[in-house]
Amino acid sequence: MLFKDIVVKFLKEKKINDIFYLPGIHTVSLNESFIKYGINVYTGRHESDLMYMADGYTRRTNKTGVVFVTPGPGLGNIVSGCMEAFGDNSSILVFHIDTKRQEHGKGILHELKEPENIFKYFIKKSFYISRIDEILPKLNAAFKETTTERKGPVLISIPFVFLDKELPLTENLLKDQIIETHQRSPNFFPDDAIERIEGILKSRHKPVIIAGKSLMLEEARNIIHDMCMHSSIPFLTTTSGKGIVDERQPYAFGNIIKKGLINNMIKDADIVIAIGTRLRDMDAKRRGVKIRELIHIDIDDTWFGKNYETLIALSGDLLDFLKKLKEITKKRRFDWDLTLLKNMEETEEGMLMKMAMGYKAIKIIRDSIPHETVTVWDLNLISYWAEYYFPVYEQRAFFMPRGISPIFYGLPAGIGAKIGSFETPCLVVCGDGGILPTLCELSFIKNYNIPLVIIVYNNNSFGILEDAIQKRYNLMGLMTLTNPDFVKLANTFGIKGKKTNTLQGLKKILLNIDWHEPYLIEFSYSIFPTPWDI
Repeated sequence: MLFKDIVVKFLKEKKINDIFYLPGIHTVSLNESFIKYGINVYTGRHESDLMYMADGYTRRTNKTGVVFVTPGPGLGNIVSGCMEAFGDNSSILVFHIDTKRQEHGKGILHELKEPENIFKYFIKKSFYISRIDEILPKLNAAFKETTTERKGPVLISIPFVFLDKELPLTENLLKDQIIETHQRSPNFFPDDAIERIEGILKSRHKPVIIAGKSLMLEEARNIIHDMCMHSSIPFLTTTSGKGIVDERQPYAFGNIIKKGLINNMIKDADIVIAIGTRLRDMDAKRRGVKIRELIHIDIDDTWFGKNYETLIALSGDLLDFLKKLKEITKKRRFDWDLTLLKNMEETEEGMLMKMAMGYKAIKIIRDSIPHETVTVWDLNLISYWAEYYFPVYEQRAFFMPRGISPIFYGLPAGIGAKIGSFETPCLVVCGDGGILPTLCELSFIKNYNIPLVIIVYNNNSFGILEDAIQKRYNLMGLMTLTNPDFVKLANTFGIKGKKTNTLQGLKKILLNIDWHEPYLIEFSYSIFPTPWDI
């Protein structure tokens, strides 16, 4: 069997049918195998975009995203996407089809010494196949690494000269050698640790739960609902945890970074139970989240004590902990009045509706799109308001690049998310500055007929930076942009679109969109205050 067939057959055995790929002279022979085994190949215009597409895909589907890249500049172009995937624990397997390293030092095409070292600090693990008989053990190891425990990107480098070599393997033998990757046996929480938590809760009256992305599990949603409703416990999330529960529920209060009510609620809590979140500085402490006493539960111990002192810090199976916490609290009804809190939240957001343009914008968007819509937010002023206040109803339906906070994420990640669940409406919200370098992928959208709806918030600048520079240094216009007519540009790719410069116009367009075809909305509006300035 050909080496390249083994690689592609491995993907099929792992139920990976979609890959993101920009061919080069080192990789073209792979196309034969992709066709032979029925792999859906999505060819983008830039490797950076491919990496973000894979990121959006894995966040939406909880499957592994797969990217094939060429050596040298192809590999270098995925650096920022790899940083984001590493920072937000996204499962992505990168196949680097490498040069012939035995010829390094001669100035061969795309020569780069030890290219894996580029990724040393922002990849979970890298593998190099130096002999053709290493292929299956290292493929198995790479797949296990990216899909188990704390997930993350993994790089596997394969010399291109191996691709068309024969290996003495039959298809049946190949299947036998592909190890079925299972999650490790659950690490259940010991009784004495649970008893310690039960003892603490006996003397507490106002617990709050904070959850992060690692708790994005369907079974968790049901347990949380029963526990929080029965025991009157407010439930909050980090940005990447938005959607763990339906935020319309009486106990759900959205993101921990909100000011006012939520900020005071966390301060008033006599115990915070954080589950499946790292509580990174940028997710919590930097945003003004103050925690008096903390029980921290996560999938491993990497982040314990980094930003907050803990009474108890335990790692293990999160569902096991949730079930035991529900058992502990089933005889308690704590002192929070959830109805009163919801009324206070409604009053507070009613005030924002009157005074804050950013809040009005996300309210209009939320009320004008189907409730199940997957939304992907590049970094821009509207998106920051969404991070704080946009209510999410479904799991894996709100994505924002908070792993390393790169701009230029939204459009390609939205494409990947849409490919991952083609039947679900998907909306991308980008700023004019953030979308400009990725507009080449309008070609991708048209070529594959991806029915993605795109809002371009056009303020003719890098708005958030313009706002910051004006406030801090009283300098004007340093971040001004000269923009194209975004709708006309979309039209040149055969994509429909409309312009508006009012919120009512935006609402009207969204309410009348056909979500089964690609569409671009250019929303022109001046810079408005950020949510942290209100």
